Amino acid sequence: MDDALRAYEWFLEQGCIPAHVFTAGDSAGGGLCTTVLLAIRDKGLPLPAAAMPMSPWYDMEALGGTLETNADVDLLVRRSDLIETAEGFLGGRSPRDPLANPLYADLTGLPPMYIQVGGDEALLDDAARFEQRATAAGVDVTLDVFDGLQHVFRCLAGRAPEADEAIRKLADWARPKLGL
Repeated sequence: MDDALRAYEWFLEQGCIPAHVFTAGDSAGGGLCTTVLLAIRDKGLPLPAAAMPMSPWYDMEALGGTLETNADVDLLVRRSDLIETAEGFLGGRSPRDPLANPLYADLTGLPPMYIQVGGDEALLDDAARFEQRATAAGVDVTLDVFDGLQHVFRCLAGRAPEADEAIRKLADWARPKLGL
């Protein structure tokens, strides 16, 4: 997150216009594209125009119910793997640190967000819980659940029409946010 914040600061130093920037990421990158917004806001920098977390991993405690209910259909994500990865990532910090787990963050003032997630994903609850918290904080957030699809399904672009449709929807959503 620190590197992403430094990169954004560099963009600003180069004269990039925040209204022409958005953050995006898939899986852990979906969490990162969200937590960097918190760091940008907290540092008092102008926020990017929008964010597009895809299949975001937010919960460093691995408490989501779909980790169990979708365990038989999501072939990529397992609770035990998330816990092990989170421990390494956190390096002894709390799994409730808002800059690691935005489910515990004050989400007030974040830019519009479009979250995509597969209906068969183990991380579906991460996206749903975040969407509820963001909406309650006044964030313009859209959660789009693609029935029957697994974690990071957009990687099937060009081979699965559902992935192509998801990418088209991302582009259609982003264009007006960026003034295109």
